[in-house]
Amino acid sequence: MRRILPYVAALAAALFICMGYYAVSVLWPGAGGQAPFDVRMLGYTAAEAQRYLLALSGEARSVYLLEMHWLGQAFRLVFGLTLLMGAWVLSRGRAWWRRGIFLLLALAWIGADATENLLINEMLLRGPVALDHALVDWSSLFTRLKFLLLAVCAVGLFGLWRQCRGR
Repeated sequence: MRRILPYVAALAAALFICMGYYAVSVLWPGAGGQAPFDVRMLGYTAAEAQRYLLALSGEARSVYLLEMHWLGQAFRLVFGLTLLMGAWVLSRGRAWWRRGIFLLLALAWIGADATENLLINEMLLRGPVALDHALVDWSSLFTRLKFLLLAVCAVGLFGLWRQCRGR
């Protein structure tokens, strides 16, 4: 597992770069310079979501629903696998419950990202007129949760890595 981890991480990085390309070249300009929902670390209000959906061009909406959807699913799978494999490799020799916490955090990130993407897709499909405030609130919550869990996973993996280097 230790040997394939760098390749899985490199694939995750390549997918991330592809998603960044579409975000910068299509989604940002296609919404008048407004950031896509997925990258708003602090979330968004219903008014901000409606403003974004009103500004979003048809082409950008199509890219968001198709290319970004599939790239996002692939990224979640590959990056989630990277987090799981990294936690497994770096937590070797730890108590089972400690190892389980790191794996559970990685699984929680996967779940938060998947839920966020489902909710964002629903907002994109409904559009600005049929936008539901509860839908926006839940989507924003899972966006913030995704970033929080990512930060916790990164700090945990970095800590494990430093401990492994110290041995």
